[in-house]
Amino acid sequence: MPWNIFRKDKRRFERDKFGEWAIVGSNRELSFLANTVSKAISKAGSRKNEIYILQYLKDPVIPNLFSLKGMVETSYNVSEMTFQDSLRKVFDDIGNVGEIRTVKLRLCNDVFLFFNFNFIAKKIKNSTGDVRLLIPPLGVSSSQIPYTVEHLFNAMMGSEGDQCTVETDFMDSRIAKVTFNCRKVHLDYFRIRESFSYFLDSSLGLRLKTRTPNPQTTEVEIVLLNLRRESLIPLLWDNFLSIYPSC
Repeated sequence: MPWNIFRKDKRRFERDKFGEWAIVGSNRELSFLANTVSKAISKAGSRKNEIYILQYLKDPVIPNLFSLKGMVETSYNVSEMTFQDSLRKVFDDIGNVGEIRTVKLRLCNDVFLFFNFNFIAKKIKNSTGDVRLLIPPLGVSSSQIPYTVEHLFNAMMGSEGDQCTVETDFMDSRIAKVTFNCRKVHLDYFRIRESFSYFLDSSLGLRLKTRTPNPQTTEVEIVLLNLRRESLIPLLWDNFLSIYPSC
């Protein structure tokens, strides 16, 4: 994450049901982009929404070239096509936008609209306002979002180079068991607890045990109690439905 975006800010952070966030209040470029997304979603028909930025990059060479990835939470049933068309129209009015990727996830009365695109601005307008910028779990890269469930948990284990097979059992909305079968894995217990505690109110809700069924294989079982399942949504997007197919 480019922490120099905090140039004039005291670093502020918050945690909500969707994860951990840096609150950026004095970066006019990021505020400009977030405010433009807000304008687009309003034009698409959602008058009340929350915007979360999952990745923000500014090109160090090409002036005013940005990459933006984010999530909109709303209670309005905005169609994905309407949202994408609105984004393109609003951003094309102020610059040149590349391919826009959008995903819609509906969970009961909540609608999540995800977006990812590159944009060259003709001019950056002065903008203000706090913007929530994702702080992902240890081992997770914003550039890889959206993850599959297996890829996400391997990244958090630190086993991406030689991936483990992953079995998940999301017993209910508040308890999950994740079992890894690994070869040639170095287990960093501090890292595992630190990364998976991201989804918990307290690290006391994490249970960890290992066994070695044979010299080539290590099995790691992680049980998460009082799981904050909503914090998986910004990382998985619609892959969230593979573990929670209904609300």
